[in-house]
Amino acid sequence: MSSSLPSSPKSGFLSGVLIFAAILVVMSAPALWLRGFETSPAARAALESQGRIALAGVFLAGVLAWCGVQLSQNLRSLGRVLEQGAATQAASERAAYFSAQAGETQRYANAMALLGHESLEVRLGGIYALERLARESKADHGPIIEVLGAFVRSRAPWSEGESAAPRPSADVQAVLSVIGRRTIEFDPSQGHVDLHGTGLARAYLPFANLAGAFLYEANLEDAVLQNADMRGAWAWRARMNGTVLEGAHLEGADLTGASGLSASQLKTAHLDSTTKLPEYLRADFDWSAPASSKPSSSATEPKTSTLPAAVAEDMKLPSMRAPA
Repeated sequence: MSSSLPSSPKSGFLSGVLIFAAILVVMSAPALWLRGFETSPAARAALESQGRIALAGVFLAGVLAWCGVQLSQNLRSLGRVLEQGAATQAASERAAYFSAQAGETQRYANAMALLGHESLEVRLGGIYALERLARESKADHGPIIEVLGAFVRSRAPWSEGESAAPRPSADVQAVLSVIGRRTIEFDPSQGHVDLHGTGLARAYLPFANLAGAFLYEANLEDAVLQNADMRGAWAWRARMNGTVLEGAHLEGADLTGASGLSASQLKTAHLDSTTKLPEYLRADFDWSAPASSKPSSSATEPKTSTLPAAVAEDMKLPSMRAPA
């Protein structure tokens, strides 16, 4: 049901007729009332004038009362119109919100479906679609990162004693890159990137944010973690032969039981007393020793790259690589 302000041609015509009749009465009624009285012309004119003023006052009071009634009715009608408009707008906003939520859910479901496709190109499309959703929605960021971590664990599982793949597949490397450059501000307070028990040999993750990540029992042989943020990461019992840790932040990281790790790999990494090193390296990094004898990651001598030759060759542009 809709309400509108009264404004019809018929009511306007009636108002005009009433105003004309009121003017006619005001002008002619006093003369008619005084027609039978014997009085001087001057007195008659004065009485007619007073009568007209009195009638005009009466009609004016009536007009004001009528206007007040109309104004009250119009205000009530306007209030109903505004209430209906507000209700309609609220309903439209709710519908738009639920439509947007349904759209995001559909985008999420479509991207998830692409991860299991047999075509590499389609899987890559799903990975980058999920990355875009994670950047746009803080609420979906945590679950998407968990899904991507599970994708790596299922596609590149590894356990001690097994041979690792020469390098991560293209889709696994894409997921690792997405995880490494995610929007950190959206990370759940209790969330962790879970890549434990995965084969990440020769993965390329420079400047990746892996703070607090679960990397325990993972194969990180020859992985490039140059300048990566691994503060608080759990990497115990990880295989780290040749892992590039140049400039990596390892404050608070747990490297207990890591195999293949050498002091030279940690020479330019950022360590402190909270870094848990393998037992065979603790003597080389004795934080209880005087400050002058503690290893420093900010030495004044020029730093030379610790990249293995094979990894350094992979990092070059294809046109700059040595011929096979």
